[in-house]
Amino acid sequence: MLRVCEKLREADDKGRRYGLARAETGYLRALVNAMADTDRLAEVELLKTLGDVNVEKGRLGKDVGKFNTALALYIAAMVRCYHEEQADGIEHRYHYTERLLQGVSSYRRYIQTADRDLGKGHLDAAETNLEDALKLVHDRSKPNKAKEADCLCRLGDVYVERGKRTGEGRKFTQAAALYNASMARTDGDKQNMVTKLQETERQFLRNTCNLDCEPCPYSSALNHRKEVDNSRARAKSQLEAIHQEHNPYQYDEDDPVVREVEIKRAEAIKNLFKSIAAERREFIQVLTDECIAKLGPPPCKYAFIGMGSQATELVTPYSDLEFAILIEEGKDDDDDDTRRYFLNLTHYLHLKVINLGETILPAMAIPSLNDFLSEDPEKDWFFDSVTPRGFAFDGFMPWASKTPFGREETKSKPSVSLIQTPAKLAEYQHLHIALAEGYHLSDILRRVTYLTGDESLVDEYVDRVNKTLDRSPVLSRLSVSFEDDIRQIEKLEPTGQVMNVKKEIYRFPSVAVDVLSICCGITIPSVWRTIEELHKTQRISHEDAHHLTVLISISAELRLRTYIANEGQKDKTTPHPGIPKSLNNIGSCWNKLGDHRKAISYYGQSLKMMKAIYGETTPHPEIAGSLNNIGTCWNKLGDHRKAISYYGQSLKMMKAIYGETMPHPSIALSLNNIGICWEEVGDYRTAMRYYEQSLDLMKAIYGDDTSHPNIAIVLKNIRLCKNALHN
Repeated sequence: MLRVCEKLREADDKGRRYGLARAETGYLRALVNAMADTDRLAEVELLKTLGDVNVEKGRLGKDVGKFNTALALYIAAMVRCYHEEQADGIEHRYHYTERLLQGVSSYRRYIQTADRDLGKGHLDAAETNLEDALKLVHDRSKPNKAKEADCLCRLGDVYVERGKRTGEGRKFTQAAALYNASMARTDGDKQNMVTKLQETERQFLRNTCNLDCEPCPYSSALNHRKEVDNSRARAKSQLEAIHQEHNPYQYDEDDPVVREVEIKRAEAIKNLFKSIAAERREFIQVLTDECIAKLGPPPCKYAFIGMGSQATELVTPYSDLEFAILIEEGKDDDDDDTRRYFLNLTHYLHLKVINLGETILPAMAIPSLNDFLSEDPEKDWFFDSVTPRGFAFDGFMPWASKTPFGREETKSKPSVSLIQTPAKLAEYQHLHIALAEGYHLSDILRRVTYLTGDESLVDEYVDRVNKTLDRSPVLSRLSVSFEDDIRQIEKLEPTGQVMNVKKEIYRFPSVAVDVLSICCGITIPSVWRTIEELHKTQRISHEDAHHLTVLISISAELRLRTYIANEGQKDKTTPHPGIPKSLNNIGSCWNKLGDHRKAISYYGQSLKMMKAIYGETTPHPEIAGSLNNIGTCWNKLGDHRKAISYYGQSLKMMKAIYGETMPHPSIALSLNNIGICWEEVGDYRTAMRYYEQSLDLMKAIYGDDTSHPNIAIVLKNIRLCKNALHN
């Protein structure tokens, strides 16, 4: 048995390093040895383990053959098994595999039915079957990329057909997003997706824009992707250059040179963000000009106006595109052709932005995946953890929708279009309209910047906004928000929790400057220029201007660095792996000094940070170690049931790491620790069960006849437990 355990350990090790195939080979060799030794117990264990390997292969590849092989191996194991408890465990695995096999069969059935429905033109039925198939393989924490790619590609085909039938531009953009999401999940040849994307653009031009012409070559989309990548590389390079040249953190806080270096760094960061905003504007102009070259010249004067961070000049190369379209007065409701042209232009621009490959599917509000208008939360179920989140249109969710498409009608609010004349768009600043909209839309339309088109329309709009705006309620509302932020900041204490850099760092300084600008009647959208104007007009002192500029620059830099580190629009700061280790070491010191509660605090911070680094549910030895440490502290504090909970989580994770039946010292010690806690609680029978499992593993590790201190400890615990049971 010991030799078989060694073979198992060796096979497990190969499996972790080289994958399931190498592990399977090791298990087969161990099985041959067990059969040669006529070791029936080892045979059963190895047949069961080989079944587990085939289940995992079947699960990863949705392979019916692997599931059937696993079922056969489990049957062979049950035939040879004469331990009732072991047989029950194998039978449980057998039924679990049967359910998995049924799921795979259902998946294929849904796909085949969807193909037949699509062939017959039954688009609703095809979409329903693809939704059901996708639900079987979708796992937000561990997605099956190959199967998801297959489903999403087919769903893209459905939406192209919808677009051809209805002529709706949005159907084609939804199809393009589905194809790009499929491509993001495909490691091999992507030419099929490229062909489908080209055909999508062709059908959009034909059915939505009534243009019988060829789409732009896909190489133009690749060039646009390259330009976005270059923009990010430039931003990263400039950040590093700024840090090398102006680094106030290398000096003591009270060093007089700090202030001078600090403001130089802030000025450099300000110039970097201004250049990013200018680059984005030029990039949008290039994309828009490409669209207009196909669609023909606009029917009237127009202007794109940027909102949000584009207007404040705090935009990053990963930020969403929030914008509206101004058209000249008299060219709105009375001229359907004009509005249709700009809707088509927006759809075409959206198609080009989607083909950058960074539009997550929930942003497209595809009803079968994410129905945000439904009151049933189950209708919003698809989570896109694979598609990179970066340069994209603001999403179609009702709380977003800051694009010319506006917002569809909801249960409580009418539809909104952001293709308007300056006069109509300025009406959102009227108090009664702003109140009905919940202020969010009026706030974002208050500060805008020119992107492309006729700049005189932007000037006209800004002038109307300034005349229409009632500053008192805006100031009152922002002041309340500002005070809430201050209260939150005052309550902040250091924790191991990973921060959301946008909500917890970036937002506060921006609101502070906004409040000041409203108080002083300054309407400049750029945060940087607003601070300059506040200082120039002597509304704030030189000292205050310095502090505000530094504050804004730090928050903006942190946000940009977070996006660069996460390679996408993810606002969680990325902790360094060394930090949780240091926190864990501090916890160990407090534990040795006898302050177990303080030790738990540090261990807990370490645990939170490790989960943020490695994943909330990812089995990792360091996470398991922290859970074990917390369990030990609670045990010393006398809360044995809480200790059992943490020890149990640690044990479960270690089994996931090393194998359910793998003889491993950490697993054996963990079982012993849980036994001790149950003994302290007074449940001696449960304690005995854990002690005996621990003893079996230790004998498998160290040998039946080996004198080892760990074995001696467990034997002593068993003897004491037996004495307690007999008394």
